[in-house]
Amino acid sequence: MKKLDSYKFYIGSTFYFRFCWALMTTVSMVFMVTVAGLDPLQMVLVGTVLELSGFLLEIPTGVIADVYSRRLSMIIGYILVGLGFMLLGLFPTFEIILISQVIWGGGFTFISGASQAWISDEIGEEKANRSFIVASQYGKVGLLLGIIVCIPLASLDMRLPIIVGSGGLAALGIFAIFFMDEKNYRPALAANRETWPQMISTFKKGLFLVKLHPVIWIITVIAVFEGMFSEGFDRLYAPFLIESFEFPVVMGFDPIIWWGVMSAGSAIFAFVALDIVRRFVDTSNYRQLVITLTVSSVLLVGFMFSFALSQSFLLALFCYFFIATLRSVKSPMTSVWLNQNLESSTRATVFSMQAQADAFGQIGGGPIIGVVAKIFSIKIALLLSTLVLIPAIGMYRRALRVDKSLNDQKPD
Repeated sequence: MKKLDSYKFYIGSTFYFRFCWALMTTVSMVFMVTVAGLDPLQMVLVGTVLELSGFLLEIPTGVIADVYSRRLSMIIGYILVGLGFMLLGLFPTFEIILISQVIWGGGFTFISGASQAWISDEIGEEKANRSFIVASQYGKVGLLLGIIVCIPLASLDMRLPIIVGSGGLAALGIFAIFFMDEKNYRPALAANRETWPQMISTFKKGLFLVKLHPVIWIITVIAVFEGMFSEGFDRLYAPFLIESFEFPVVMGFDPIIWWGVMSAGSAIFAFVALDIVRRFVDTSNYRQLVITLTVSSVLLVGFMFSFALSQSFLLALFCYFFIATLRSVKSPMTSVWLNQNLESSTRATVFSMQAQADAFGQIGGGPIIGVVAKIFSIKIALLLSTLVLIPAIGMYRRALRVDKSLNDQKPD
């Protein structure tokens, strides 16, 4: 059976993944609060379990992608993420939701790192760096379409879009079995694949790069701080809006439409912002890349403070749009920044280490933020989670003063 062109598959699968993702996640936070009845601390604990599963599995799955097959790793990931969300939609209880987070969180680690490494090997690093931005744009279109489909389904039954999206994502894994190519990856020799030494060697080599190279180390530290921030915002923005404001009724529509408006608006703004970045930021220029990330982080802190202190729904909505847009810009640009400093043999592993650092930050900060939200208020918890972003800005500034080149620093 003829395989698809790798670049087209990467762009198309990103579009479809984000479409399914929108179906599964647009109302998932509201679903957990209103249908499953989770309180703020339980919401954060759900996120902590999710990140803990990612933290424990990110490195092993990244090494598997480097030693065995990036394609196989991604296929497993698509199917597991779909199954995890399916469980969430079918059985909305706190205990089952925790189990679902372990399944889909573990599944996501098979995709994380492997997808960037796979496309970099298949089409080359320079073209792959450009594809990260393009794929993000197509992903925003898929996200927008998914939101449009999600809202009427959720109006019928809030479980319905989660179940449909999860089934569609599992189907992507099956589709990839037959049509995804992998022709430029060279797996480890069979003799080494049958034992652990090759995997341990790959992990050590990736760890050596993180320790040796200042840029990779800085990116990893930033991931810890941003993980601490994201856990608080991602788990508490929905309960904050539900508890703090009365959602305006527009033309008699159910208030659930506002969650679609928020997600759709974020996708549109992010698409425009990514197009501006693609046109005016030279992603091969180290200084431009880091300055853009620095400015984005400064703006993110400002809008986060404004969001937490908002006295009106419209102001909170305005801030939410900018927060989501800035995060959407930072994500692919961070991938480009990290990808500039890697070699093929450890690319998936180091990407996984960066994701694990983010998970470490979420695990460490999440429970603290949740306890603060339960004892004091969600507003104070959001302000606290914003404060931890400030050290990350200092790390970006430090990155401007170091040499990005790995030419003389790669391990033998």
